Order: sequence, then structure tokens, then C-alpha cells
Amino acid sequence: MNEIGFQTLDTISAHRYYQVYSMVREWIYEGLYAPGARLPSEAELCRSFGVSRITARKAVELLIRENLVVSIQGKGTFVVEDLADAHTVGDMDQLIRKVERLGRQSDIKDATVEEITGSDATCSDLALSKGARVHRASRVRYLDGDPIGYIVTFVPADLGIAFSLDEISSDPVLTLLERKGWKISGADQLVGATLADTRLASILKINIGAPIVRIRLVVFDVANRPVERMISYYRADRYHHHTVLGRKLS
Repeated sequence: MNEIGFQTLDTISAHRYYQVYSMVREWIYEGLYAPGARLPSEAELCRSFGVSRITARKAVELLIRENLVVSIQGKGTFVVEDLADAHTVGDMDQLIRKVERLGRQSDIKDATVEEITGSDATCSDLALSKGARVHRASRVRYLDGDPIGYIVTFVPADLGIAFSLDEISSDPVLTLLERKGWKISGADQLVGATLADTRLASILKINIGAPIVRIRLVVFDVANRPVERMISYYRADRYHHHTVLGRKLS
């Protein structure tokens, strides 16, 4: 089974650009580069981190995609004036506990495991080159006898990790990765909305065109290498996101 399409990604910069991106991102959130401040040029980033121009450019592209910086031709790259539009930073351990708790409270059915050629989006998110092979695992999550979610996970085949149907049916891939020796350091999560097509409507037993919550999660190990890409589709009528917020008081 193949996904459709590919996106080329330079393998020489596949992992280093995430390190550059993560460090510059931290500088911005810590206030080292205030809103409106100009970031170091690509050449300066290359010298500071000892990386190639391709690596520095890819790191900046991720910051732009995250709405943290804007690039102005002929002038440079600047931190956005309003960081409210930037992504929020959460607790990775909390996410792992939430995933494990959901796994205990629900059942998995119709699990599949196979090795395929990664699509353009999968290769991009996992920092893989064109034509790279990935392990694909899919399953349907049931709660109280009803299908509430369809989850598809991709893991680079070159990690040398295989998952059995029993493992996929009993534990989240995030948990399995750590159990198999991969220490997880963080993740990038994007939550959005879409409508059910014919296939998703059939899997989740809802009407075609019904609202669906779509979650894209990319998980990183301690070397900042992306080791898992997960796409989840949850029925909007069965999905709840509860967050308790606090602030530091002087």
C-alpha cells in the first residue's frame, strides 16, 4: 500500500535543523529576541551552530510556519509583533499520561500494521528523504461500544522498530517507542477540524460531511529527531479537550 506523492527533503539537514529550530524558538520565548526584533541571518546561524545554509533555512521555515517570525525580502527575518498567534508550549509528560489514560478507558479494534513508502507529508514531518520507507499502523478506537476515533501512525523504518498487531491493539505507539528504548523529549501537536468523507464516515459510523476533529502529532526523541507522526480523526460529538490554566502570582 502506498500513499500518494512525495516531498524532497535534504537528508544532510534532516535532524540538525530541528535542533537549530528548537534553540531559536526557545530564545524567542525566553525574550532574548523580543517581538519585532531581527533574528540572525542564515549566514550567522550557520556560523553559530556549525550547520549548512540548507539546514539554517529549513529551521527558519519552521519558525515561519509556526507564526513566530516573518521574513521580509531584503531586510531579514523578524519576530512577530504579537506572539499570541504563536503555538503554546505544553507538558510532554502530561500528554503521555493523557494518551495512556485514553488507552485504558477505550478499546482498539481493526488494527493493521504494514511497511509502506511515505507520502510527501509523512516524509516532511519525519524529516525523511523522498522514497523513504515507514511503518504504518492504523486502528479504530471504541468507547462504550461506539467507534469514536480513527488513528494512523507512521514510524521511520530505519529505526529498526517493528510493532505487532497485539502491541498496536493494547498500547499507544508513544508508549511502545519508549518501551523499545527510544526516549521521547517532546512533540508538536496541531488540532483542527475537517468533515467526514465516505471512508471516515463508514469507519466512525457517522454521516458523510459530519464534523470531525483532526489531530496531527509529531513526536521527537532526545536528539530532536522526529520518530513518530500520528494523524487522528475523532467524532466531534465524542471529543472533549479540557485544560486547567493557572498563572504565577507575585
